[in-house]
Amino acid sequence: MLLFASARVASGGGFIIGIGAEGDSADSRAYSLSLDAGLGERTWITGTVASSETDRDLFDLRTRFLHLGFDHFLDPVGFRIGAGTWGKDGFLESDDLRGSIYMAGGAGSLSLDLERRELELTIDSALLEQPRVVPFTANGIGLSARLALGDRTSVHVGGISYEYSRDIALQPRIDLLRSFTLSRLSLMNSLVDYRVSGGIEWELGDRRVDLLFARWQTAIDQGRVDSMGIGFLTPVGSRMDIELRLAQDRSEEFGSATVLSVFVYLFSH
Repeated sequence: MLLFASARVASGGGFIIGIGAEGDSADSRAYSLSLDAGLGERTWITGTVASSETDRDLFDLRTRFLHLGFDHFLDPVGFRIGAGTWGKDGFLESDDLRGSIYMAGGAGSLSLDLERRELELTIDSALLEQPRVVPFTANGIGLSARLALGDRTSVHVGGISYEYSRDIALQPRIDLLRSFTLSRLSLMNSLVDYRVSGGIEWELGDRRVDLLFARWQTAIDQGRVDSMGIGFLTPVGSRMDIELRLAQDRSEEFGSATVLSVFVYLFSH
């Protein structure tokens, strides 16, 4: 299971802590904790720490993730900036910078997203006197949008594409790198060529139901994964929400995997 934290902060300087769990049928788990805190009605800071675990016969993956962000809304335009680090020490590591410029109003929102990744792949072999570090970079650019179809229904779409400074498929240790593609829990913060997604949400009183469709292609072997999932969010008391999600990922190379998620959100007020 995955311990995951997410938060959406209401106006007025409140905060939300999110805790959750996620696991899949590909023997992967991830754990995280995050906090979103409002510094006023239009300014937020965010922080997330996370780890993932994927068990394999010859190689077990243990990755960690840390991200800090800042969001300021000037009505109708806002911006987000963030920095983070991800990876496995002595294998594959990444330092990331992210930024977004967005417009938001009652009818929906539109965002331009940019990302810069500085990656290092460590090659350790009995033929080498000491491990060799191979640096490379990735630049990402994407768009996302949300549109209200009424008081209680909305749709959203988004995507991002990356350009790498090296051909990942030609790098040493490619067989170990392919381990990242076996599960979304190890892949989504690692090496993808692109990600696209779309969904629809319905509000049913204080509850919410959504359908999400996604596709991504790995930069390691150009494998493509299609995903479809459903989520349900409901209040549990005045200061807590719980969200359940079930998804099915399908890949031509590795078959299918089922992902089950549970998220808990704790509100300050």
